[in-house]
Amino acid sequence: MPNTSSSTPPSSSPATTRSSSTSQETLLSNPPNTKPTIVILGTGWAGWTLAQDLGRSTSLLSTHNLIILSPTRTMALTPLLASAACSIFDFRIAEEPVRRLSLGKNVVKYQVWCTAVDFESRVVKCKAAIGSNGDEKLGPREEFEVRYDKLILAPGAEVNTFGTPGVEEHCLFMKSVADAMKLRERILDCFEMASLPTFSVEQKREILHFVIVGGGPTGVELAAEIDELVHGHLLGVYKELEGLVTVSVYDIADRMLGQFGEKLSEYAMEKFRRRDVRICMGKHIQGFEKGVMNVKEDGEVKFGTAVWCTGNKAGGLVEDLEVKKDESGQRMLTDRWLRVLSKKKGVVDSVFALGDAADIEGGELPTTAEVAVQKAKWLAKYLIAGEEGKKFEYTQKAVVAYIGRHDGVVEGKSDWTGAGAWLAWRSGSLEWTRNWRRRAMIILYWVMNKLDGREIARR
Repeated sequence: MPNTSSSTPPSSSPATTRSSSTSQETLLSNPPNTKPTIVILGTGWAGWTLAQDLGRSTSLLSTHNLIILSPTRTMALTPLLASAACSIFDFRIAEEPVRRLSLGKNVVKYQVWCTAVDFESRVVKCKAAIGSNGDEKLGPREEFEVRYDKLILAPGAEVNTFGTPGVEEHCLFMKSVADAMKLRERILDCFEMASLPTFSVEQKREILHFVIVGGGPTGVELAAEIDELVHGHLLGVYKELEGLVTVSVYDIADRMLGQFGEKLSEYAMEKFRRRDVRICMGKHIQGFEKGVMNVKEDGEVKFGTAVWCTGNKAGGLVEDLEVKKDESGQRMLTDRWLRVLSKKKGVVDSVFALGDAADIEGGELPTTAEVAVQKAKWLAKYLIAGEEGKKFEYTQKAVVAYIGRHDGVVEGKSDWTGAGAWLAWRSGSLEWTRNWRRRAMIILYWVMNKLDGREIARR
Protein backbone atom coordinates (compact mmCIF):
# COMPACT_ATOMS: atom_id res chain seq x y z
CA MET A 1 0.00 0.00 0.00
CA PRO A 2 1.46 3.35 -0.89
CA ASN A 3 2.07 5.17 2.33
CA THR A 4 1.50 8.78 1.37
CA SER A 5 -1.46 10.25 -0.34
CA SER A 6 -2.77 13.37 -2.04
CA SER A 7 -4.72 14.56 -5.14
CA THR A 8 -5.43 17.45 -7.49
CA PRO A 9 -8.94 18.92 -7.42
CA PRO A 10 -11.12 18.40 -10.49
CA SER A 11 -12.70 21.45 -12.08
CA SER A 12 -15.92 20.84 -10.16
CA SER A 13 -14.11 20.87 -6.82
CA PRO A 14 -14.13 23.83 -4.42
CA ALA A 15 -12.47 27.00 -5.63
CA THR A 16 -8.70 27.26 -5.99
CA THR A 17 -6.95 30.38 -4.71
CA ARG A 18 -3.40 31.66 -4.58
CA SER A 19 -1.25 31.41 -1.50
CA SER A 20 1.37 34.01 -0.67
CA SER A 21 2.99 31.84 2.00
CA THR A 22 5.90 30.97 -0.29
CA SER A 23 8.06 32.93 -2.68
CA GLN A 24 6.77 30.82 -5.57
CA GLU A 25 3.16 30.88 -6.68
CA THR A 26 1.47 27.96 -4.95
CA LEU A 27 -2.09 26.80 -5.43
CA LEU A 28 -4.27 26.56 -2.34
CA SER A 29 -7.45 24.48 -2.51
CA ASN A 30 -10.02 24.37 0.28
CA PRO A 31 -13.82 24.57 0.45
CA PRO A 32 -14.99 28.19 0.08
CA ASN A 33 -17.04 28.18 3.31
CA THR A 34 -15.92 29.11 6.82
CA LYS A 35 -16.35 25.69 8.41
CA PRO A 36 -13.25 24.17 10.04
CA THR A 37 -11.62 21.49 7.87
CA ILE A 38 -10.60 17.97 8.88
CA VAL A 39 -7.99 16.46 6.55
CA ILE A 40 -7.33 12.71 6.41
CA LEU A 41 -3.99 11.81 4.84
CA GLY A 42 -3.98 8.24 3.55
CA THR A 43 -6.60 5.60 2.81
CA GLY A 44 -5.21 2.35 4.12
CA TRP A 45 -7.21 0.44 6.72
CA ALA A 46 -7.03 3.30 9.23
CA GLY A 47 -7.61 6.23 6.88
CA TRP A 48 -10.32 4.50 4.85
CA THR A 49 -12.30 3.37 7.91
CA LEU A 50 -12.08 6.83 9.47
CA ALA A 51 -13.06 8.54 6.21
CA GLN A 52 -16.13 6.34 5.80
CA ASP A 53 -17.29 6.89 9.40
CA LEU A 54 -16.75 10.67 9.37
CA GLY A 55 -18.05 11.03 5.81
CA ARG A 56 -21.40 9.51 6.81
CA SER A 57 -21.79 11.54 10.02
CA THR A 58 -24.42 14.23 9.42
CA SER A 59 -23.64 15.84 12.78
CA LEU A 60 -19.94 16.23 12.00
CA LEU A 61 -20.48 17.37 8.41
CA SER A 62 -22.95 20.03 9.56
CA THR A 63 -20.07 21.77 11.33
CA HIS A 64 -16.94 20.63 9.42
CA ASN A 65 -15.54 20.11 5.95
CA LEU A 66 -13.78 16.79 5.31
CA ILE A 67 -10.94 16.40 2.79
CA ILE A 68 -9.43 13.00 1.97
CA LEU A 69 -5.94 12.86 0.46
CA SER A 70 -4.88 9.60 -1.18
CA PRO A 71 -2.85 8.53 -4.24
CA THR A 72 -5.33 5.76 -5.10
CA ARG A 73 -9.02 5.42 -5.90
CA THR A 74 -9.40 2.26 -3.83
CA MET A 75 -8.26 0.68 -0.57
CA ALA A 76 -6.74 -2.81 -0.73
CA LEU A 77 -8.30 -5.42 1.54
CA THR A 78 -4.88 -6.84 2.34
CA PRO A 79 -6.04 -10.05 4.10
CA LEU A 80 -7.77 -11.05 0.83
CA LEU A 81 -4.88 -10.40 -1.58
CA ALA A 82 -3.37 -13.90 -1.45
CA SER A 83 -6.77 -15.46 -2.14
CA ALA A 84 -7.36 -13.12 -5.08
CA ALA A 85 -3.88 -13.83 -6.48
CA CYS A 86 -4.62 -17.55 -6.36
CA SER A 87 -7.96 -17.16 -8.17
CA ILE A 88 -10.33 -17.91 -5.32
CA PHE A 89 -12.27 -14.81 -6.36
CA ASP A 90 -12.02 -11.78 -8.62
CA PHE A 91 -9.51 -9.02 -7.83
CA ARG A 92 -12.28 -6.44 -7.51
CA ILE A 93 -13.45 -8.15 -4.33
CA ALA A 94 -10.08 -7.41 -2.70
CA GLU A 95 -10.49 -3.63 -2.81
CA GLU A 96 -12.99 -1.00 -1.71
CA PRO A 97 -13.61 2.37 -3.42
CA VAL A 98 -12.80 5.49 -1.41
CA ARG A 99 -15.42 7.66 -3.09
CA ARG A 100 -18.91 6.40 -2.28
CA LEU A 101 -22.47 7.58 -2.79
CA SER A 102 -23.03 7.43 0.97
CA LEU A 103 -20.46 10.16 1.75
CA GLY A 104 -21.78 13.63 2.53
CA LYS A 105 -21.86 16.40 -0.07
CA ASN A 106 -19.10 18.43 1.61
CA VAL A 107 -16.64 15.52 1.58
CA VAL A 108 -13.86 16.16 -0.95
CA LYS A 109 -11.23 13.65 -2.13
CA TYR A 110 -8.04 14.54 -4.00
CA GLN A 111 -5.97 11.82 -5.68
CA VAL A 112 -2.53 13.12 -4.81
CA TRP A 113 0.81 12.38 -3.23
CA CYS A 114 1.50 14.40 -0.09
CA THR A 115 5.01 15.81 -0.30
CA ALA A 116 5.21 17.70 2.99
CA VAL A 117 3.28 18.86 6.06
CA ASP A 118 3.79 22.29 7.64
CA PHE A 119 2.46 22.10 11.19
CA GLU A 120 3.09 25.80 11.83
CA SER A 121 1.09 27.02 8.82
CA ARG A 122 -1.32 24.07 9.05
CA VAL A 123 -1.01 23.07 5.41
CA VAL A 124 -0.36 19.84 3.53
CA LYS A 125 1.57 20.17 0.27
CA CYS A 126 0.24 17.96 -2.50
CA LYS A 127 1.02 16.82 -6.03
CA ALA A 128 -1.27 15.01 -8.47
CA ALA A 129 -1.14 11.20 -8.65
CA ILE A 130 -3.48 10.58 -11.57
CA GLY A 131 -3.25 7.54 -13.86
CA SER A 132 -3.23 3.77 -13.24
CA ASN A 133 -4.81 4.26 -9.82
CA GLY A 134 -1.96 6.40 -8.53
CA ASP A 135 0.94 4.52 -10.11
CA GLU A 136 1.51 7.12 -12.84
CA LYS A 137 2.38 10.75 -12.24
CA LEU A 138 -0.05 12.32 -14.69
CA GLY A 139 -2.21 15.40 -14.43
CA PRO A 140 -1.16 18.93 -13.45
CA ARG A 141 2.44 19.18 -12.30
CA GLU A 142 2.08 22.22 -10.04
CA GLU A 143 2.02 21.66 -6.31
CA PHE A 144 -0.89 22.93 -4.24
CA GLU A 145 -1.64 23.27 -0.56
CA VAL A 146 -4.56 22.06 1.51
CA ARG A 147 -5.18 23.88 4.77
CA TYR A 148 -6.45 21.99 7.80
CA ASP A 149 -7.85 22.71 11.24
CA LYS A 150 -7.46 19.08 12.26
CA LEU A 151 -5.10 16.65 10.53
CA ILE A 152 -5.17 12.86 10.73
CA LEU A 153 -1.96 11.21 9.53
CA ALA A 154 -2.58 7.66 8.28
CA PRO A 155 0.01 7.26 5.50
CA GLY A 156 0.65 3.56 6.09
CA ALA A 157 4.06 2.03 5.50
CA GLU A 158 6.26 0.98 2.61
CA VAL A 159 7.97 -2.36 2.01
CA ASN A 160 11.24 -2.60 3.92
CA THR A 161 13.87 -4.44 1.90
CA PHE A 162 16.47 -3.93 4.66
CA GLY A 163 18.87 -2.83 1.95
CA THR A 164 18.96 -6.32 0.44
CA PRO A 165 20.37 -6.01 -3.10
CA GLY A 166 18.05 -6.91 -5.96
CA VAL A 167 14.77 -7.16 -4.01
CA GLU A 168 12.99 -4.36 -5.82
CA GLU A 169 14.18 -5.57 -9.23
CA HIS A 170 13.61 -9.31 -8.89
CA CYS A 171 10.90 -9.84 -6.23
CA LEU A 172 7.15 -9.35 -6.17
CA PHE A 173 5.30 -7.91 -3.20
CA MET A 174 1.88 -8.37 -1.61
CA LYS A 175 0.68 -4.88 -0.63
CA SER A 176 -1.89 -4.00 -3.29
CA VAL A 177 -4.32 -5.47 -5.81
CA ALA A 178 -1.80 -4.61 -8.55
CA ASP A 179 0.75 -6.79 -6.69
CA ALA A 180 -1.74 -9.67 -6.53
CA MET A 181 -2.41 -9.35 -10.26
CA LYS A 182 1.30 -9.50 -11.04
CA LEU A 183 1.71 -12.61 -8.90
CA ARG A 184 -1.14 -14.48 -10.61
CA GLU A 185 0.31 -13.68 -14.02
CA ARG A 186 3.78 -14.74 -12.90
CA ILE A 187 2.51 -18.08 -11.57
CA LEU A 188 0.73 -18.83 -14.83
CA ASP A 189 3.74 -17.69 -16.88
CA CYS A 190 5.97 -20.09 -14.94
CA PHE A 191 3.66 -23.02 -15.64
CA GLU A 192 3.41 -22.15 -19.33
CA MET A 193 7.18 -21.74 -19.55
CA ALA A 194 7.87 -25.04 -17.82
CA SER A 195 5.46 -26.85 -20.12
CA LEU A 196 7.62 -26.02 -23.17
CA PRO A 197 9.80 -28.86 -24.53
CA THR A 198 12.89 -26.63 -24.72
CA PHE A 199 13.80 -26.97 -21.02
CA SER A 200 15.40 -29.84 -19.15
CA VAL A 201 13.71 -31.39 -16.13
CA GLU A 202 16.13 -29.56 -13.82
CA GLN A 203 15.39 -26.24 -15.50
CA LYS A 204 11.66 -26.88 -15.15
CA ARG A 205 12.14 -27.49 -11.41
CA GLU A 206 13.89 -24.12 -11.12
CA ILE A 207 11.14 -22.32 -13.06
CA LEU A 208 8.50 -23.94 -10.83
CA HIS A 209 10.25 -23.02 -7.58
CA PHE A 210 8.09 -20.46 -5.73
CA VAL A 211 10.00 -18.67 -2.96
CA ILE A 212 8.25 -16.73 -0.19
CA VAL A 213 10.52 -14.55 1.95
CA GLY A 214 8.81 -13.95 5.29
CA GLY A 215 7.45 -16.45 7.78
CA GLY A 216 4.79 -14.20 9.29
CA PRO A 217 1.04 -14.56 8.64
CA THR A 218 1.24 -12.88 5.21
CA GLY A 219 4.03 -15.15 3.96
CA VAL A 220 2.58 -18.30 5.49
CA GLU A 221 -0.92 -17.71 4.10
CA LEU A 222 0.50 -16.91 0.66
CA ALA A 223 2.59 -20.10 0.69
CA ALA A 224 -0.50 -22.08 1.75
CA GLU A 225 -2.63 -20.54 -1.00
CA ILE A 226 0.00 -21.22 -3.70
CA ASP A 227 0.47 -24.80 -2.50
CA GLU A 228 -3.29 -25.36 -2.57
CA LEU A 229 -3.63 -23.73 -5.99
CA VAL A 230 -0.84 -25.87 -7.45
CA HIS A 231 -1.79 -29.25 -6.02
CA GLY A 232 -5.53 -28.80 -5.96
CA HIS A 233 -5.99 -27.13 -9.32
CA LEU A 234 -3.09 -26.24 -11.64
CA LEU A 235 -1.50 -29.69 -11.78
CA GLY A 236 -4.85 -30.95 -13.00
CA VAL A 237 -4.45 -28.87 -16.16
CA TYR A 238 -0.64 -29.10 -16.37
CA LYS A 239 -0.47 -32.85 -15.73
CA GLU A 240 2.99 -33.21 -17.28
CA LEU A 241 4.48 -31.00 -14.53
CA GLU A 242 3.48 -33.29 -11.66
CA GLY A 243 6.32 -33.61 -9.11
CA LEU A 244 8.27 -30.60 -10.40
CA VAL A 245 6.76 -27.80 -8.26
CA THR A 246 8.31 -26.58 -5.00
CA VAL A 247 7.08 -23.92 -2.58
CA SER A 248 9.64 -22.62 -0.06
CA VAL A 249 9.31 -20.24 2.90
CA TYR A 250 12.46 -18.41 4.02
CA ASP A 251 12.93 -16.34 7.15
CA ILE A 252 15.78 -15.24 9.40
CA ALA A 253 13.72 -16.27 12.46
CA ASP A 254 13.99 -19.74 13.94
CA ARG A 255 10.31 -20.56 13.38
CA MET A 256 7.29 -19.52 11.31
CA LEU A 257 4.47 -17.48 12.80
CA GLY A 258 6.60 -16.04 15.56
CA GLN A 259 3.63 -13.96 16.78
CA PHE A 260 1.84 -17.20 17.71
CA GLY A 261 2.66 -19.55 20.56
CA GLU A 262 5.39 -22.12 19.99
CA LYS A 263 2.98 -25.07 19.82
CA LEU A 264 0.88 -23.45 17.10
CA SER A 265 3.99 -22.47 15.20
CA GLU A 266 5.35 -26.02 15.35
CA TYR A 267 1.96 -27.37 14.26
CA ALA A 268 1.96 -25.12 11.18
CA MET A 269 5.55 -26.03 10.25
CA GLU A 270 4.88 -29.74 10.61
CA LYS A 271 1.81 -29.49 8.36
CA PHE A 272 3.88 -27.69 5.73
CA ARG A 273 6.62 -30.33 5.86
CA ARG A 274 4.10 -33.12 5.32
CA ARG A 275 2.99 -31.38 2.12
CA ASP A 276 6.59 -30.91 0.98
CA VAL A 277 6.46 -27.15 1.45
CA ARG A 278 10.09 -26.36 2.32
CA ILE A 279 10.55 -24.59 5.65
CA CYS A 280 13.84 -22.67 5.57
CA MET A 281 14.17 -20.87 8.88
CA GLY A 282 17.30 -19.17 10.24
CA LYS A 283 18.37 -18.15 6.73
CA HIS A 284 20.14 -14.91 5.86
CA ILE A 285 19.15 -13.57 2.43
CA GLN A 286 22.12 -11.72 0.96
CA GLY A 287 20.65 -10.61 -2.36
CA PHE A 288 18.79 -11.40 -5.56
CA GLU A 289 19.70 -11.63 -9.19
CA LYS A 290 17.46 -12.69 -12.06
CA GLY A 291 16.14 -16.12 -11.08
CA VAL A 292 18.71 -16.51 -8.28
CA MET A 293 18.54 -15.84 -4.54
CA ASN A 294 21.82 -15.74 -2.63
CA VAL A 295 21.50 -17.28 0.83
CA LYS A 296 24.39 -17.15 3.30
CA GLU A 297 23.82 -20.69 4.54
CA ASP A 298 22.85 -22.34 1.21
CA GLY A 299 24.61 -20.38 -1.53
CA GLU A 300 22.68 -19.82 -4.77
CA VAL A 301 19.01 -20.83 -4.77
CA LYS A 302 17.31 -20.72 -8.17
CA PHE A 303 13.65 -19.81 -8.51
CA GLY A 304 10.95 -18.85 -10.98
CA THR A 305 9.02 -16.55 -8.65
CA ALA A 306 10.07 -14.81 -5.43
CA VAL A 307 7.67 -12.82 -3.23
CA TRP A 308 9.02 -10.51 -0.52
CA CYS A 309 6.58 -10.60 2.44
CA THR A 310 8.63 -9.23 5.31
CA GLY A 311 9.20 -5.85 6.86
CA ASN A 312 7.63 -2.39 6.77
CA LYS A 313 9.25 1.02 6.97
CA ALA A 314 8.18 4.62 7.10
CA GLY A 315 7.89 6.49 3.83
CA GLY A 316 9.65 9.72 3.02
CA LEU A 317 6.82 11.87 4.37
CA VAL A 318 6.99 10.33 7.85
CA GLU A 319 10.79 10.39 7.86
CA ASP A 320 10.73 14.13 7.24
CA LEU A 321 8.19 14.99 9.93
CA GLU A 322 9.60 16.70 13.01
CA VAL A 323 7.68 14.62 15.55
CA LYS A 324 8.55 12.09 18.22
CA LYS A 325 9.19 8.60 16.82
CA ASP A 326 9.97 5.14 18.14
CA GLU A 327 13.54 3.85 18.50
CA SER A 328 13.59 2.56 14.94
CA GLY A 329 12.51 5.97 13.62
CA GLN A 330 9.84 4.22 11.53
CA ARG A 331 6.68 5.05 13.48
CA MET A 332 5.29 8.30 14.85
CA LEU A 333 4.45 8.18 18.55
CA THR A 334 1.10 9.31 19.94
CA ASP A 335 -0.50 9.57 23.35
CA ARG A 336 -3.51 7.46 24.37
CA TRP A 337 -5.82 9.89 22.56
CA LEU A 338 -3.86 9.28 19.32
CA ARG A 339 -2.49 12.83 19.34
CA VAL A 340 0.95 13.10 17.76
CA LEU A 341 3.72 13.79 20.26
CA SER A 342 6.00 16.73 19.64
CA LYS A 343 9.74 16.18 19.34
CA LYS A 344 10.19 18.75 22.10
CA LYS A 345 7.33 18.47 24.60
CA GLY A 346 3.60 17.84 24.65
CA VAL A 347 1.56 17.16 21.53
CA VAL A 348 1.42 18.68 18.05
CA ASP A 349 -1.70 20.83 18.08
CA SER A 350 -4.73 19.26 16.31
CA VAL A 351 -2.72 16.47 14.67
CA PHE A 352 -3.56 12.78 15.14
CA ALA A 353 -1.87 9.65 13.77
CA LEU A 354 -2.90 6.02 13.34
CA GLY A 355 -2.24 3.03 11.09
CA ASP A 356 1.06 1.29 10.40
CA ALA A 357 3.05 4.53 10.59
CA ALA A 358 1.99 5.31 14.18
CA ASP A 359 2.18 3.71 17.60
CA ILE A 360 1.17 4.66 21.15
CA GLU A 361 4.07 5.61 23.41
CA GLY A 362 4.45 2.98 26.10
CA GLY A 363 1.81 0.74 24.54
CA GLU A 364 3.27 -0.88 21.45
CA LEU A 365 0.77 -2.56 19.15
CA PRO A 366 1.38 -4.67 16.01
CA THR A 367 0.96 -3.25 12.51
CA THR A 368 -2.22 -5.15 11.70
CA ALA A 369 -5.50 -4.24 10.03
CA GLU A 370 -7.36 -5.00 13.26
CA VAL A 371 -5.34 -2.42 15.24
CA ALA A 372 -5.80 0.17 12.48
CA VAL A 373 -9.57 -0.36 12.32
CA GLN A 374 -10.05 -0.17 16.09
CA LYS A 375 -8.08 3.08 16.28
CA ALA A 376 -10.05 4.55 13.38
CA LYS A 377 -13.40 3.62 14.95
CA TRP A 378 -12.34 5.17 18.25
CA LEU A 379 -11.04 8.37 16.64
CA ALA A 380 -14.23 8.79 14.58
CA LYS A 381 -16.33 8.72 17.76
CA TYR A 382 -13.88 11.10 19.45
CA LEU A 383 -14.04 13.66 16.62
CA ILE A 384 -17.82 13.40 16.18
CA ALA A 385 -18.38 13.89 19.92
CA GLY A 386 -16.16 16.98 19.79
CA GLU A 387 -14.85 16.49 23.29
CA GLU A 388 -12.18 14.52 25.07
CA GLY A 389 -13.54 11.18 26.15
CA LYS A 390 -11.98 7.99 27.41
CA LYS A 391 -8.54 7.18 26.02
CA PHE A 392 -8.12 4.53 23.34
CA GLU A 393 -7.92 0.94 24.57
CA TYR A 394 -7.13 -1.89 22.19
CA THR A 395 -9.33 -4.98 22.46
CA GLN A 396 -7.29 -8.08 21.70
CA LYS A 397 -9.03 -10.43 19.30
CA ALA A 398 -8.14 -13.96 18.29
CA VAL A 399 -5.33 -14.11 15.71
CA VAL A 400 -5.95 -16.46 12.79
CA ALA A 401 -3.58 -17.80 10.13
CA TYR A 402 -4.52 -20.10 7.25
CA ILE A 403 -2.06 -22.90 6.54
CA GLY A 404 -3.87 -24.46 3.59
CA ARG A 405 -5.97 -27.51 2.77
CA HIS A 406 -8.83 -26.72 5.17
CA ASP A 407 -6.48 -26.16 8.11
CA GLY A 408 -5.41 -23.19 10.20
CA VAL A 409 -4.22 -21.98 13.58
CA VAL A 410 -6.02 -19.65 15.97
CA GLU A 411 -4.52 -17.97 19.02
CA GLY A 412 -6.89 -16.30 21.45
CA LYS A 413 -8.47 -17.02 24.80
CA SER A 414 -8.06 -20.64 23.77
CA ASP A 415 -5.92 -21.98 20.94
CA TRP A 416 -7.17 -24.35 18.31
CA THR A 417 -6.23 -25.81 14.95
CA GLY A 418 -7.72 -27.84 12.12
CA ALA A 419 -11.01 -27.39 10.27
CA GLY A 420 -12.46 -25.16 12.98
CA ALA A 421 -9.57 -22.75 12.59
CA TRP A 422 -10.02 -22.84 8.81
CA LEU A 423 -13.70 -21.93 9.20
CA ALA A 424 -12.72 -19.07 11.51
CA TRP A 425 -10.34 -17.81 8.82
CA ARG A 426 -13.01 -18.12 6.14
CA SER A 427 -15.51 -16.16 8.22
CA GLY A 428 -12.78 -13.55 8.62
CA SER A 429 -12.65 -13.23 4.83
CA LEU A 430 -16.31 -12.25 4.90
CA GLU A 431 -15.79 -9.82 7.77
CA TRP A 432 -12.90 -7.98 6.10
CA THR A 433 -14.97 -7.18 3.00
CA ARG A 434 -16.90 -4.51 5.00
CA ASN A 435 -20.14 -4.74 2.98
CA TRP A 436 -22.88 -7.21 2.09
CA ARG A 437 -22.28 -6.98 -1.68
CA ARG A 438 -18.74 -8.38 -1.53
CA ARG A 439 -19.72 -10.97 1.06
CA ALA A 440 -22.38 -12.29 -1.29
CA MET A 441 -19.92 -12.33 -4.18
CA ILE A 442 -17.31 -14.25 -2.14
CA ILE A 443 -19.85 -16.91 -1.16
CA LEU A 444 -20.93 -17.17 -4.80
CA TYR A 445 -17.31 -17.65 -5.90
CA TRP A 446 -16.79 -20.35 -3.27
CA VAL A 447 -19.81 -22.24 -4.63
CA MET A 448 -18.74 -21.81 -8.28
CA ASN A 449 -15.16 -22.91 -7.49
CA LYS A 450 -16.51 -26.05 -5.83
CA LEU A 451 -18.78 -26.88 -8.74
CA ASP A 452 -16.68 -25.81 -11.70
CA GLY A 453 -13.12 -25.20 -10.48
CA ARG A 454 -11.30 -21.90 -10.13
CA GLU A 455 -11.30 -19.48 -13.05
CA ILE A 456 -7.72 -20.38 -14.05
CA ALA A 457 -8.29 -24.14 -13.72
CA ARG A 458 -11.81 -24.85 -14.92
CA ARG A 459 -13.35 -28.30 -15.08
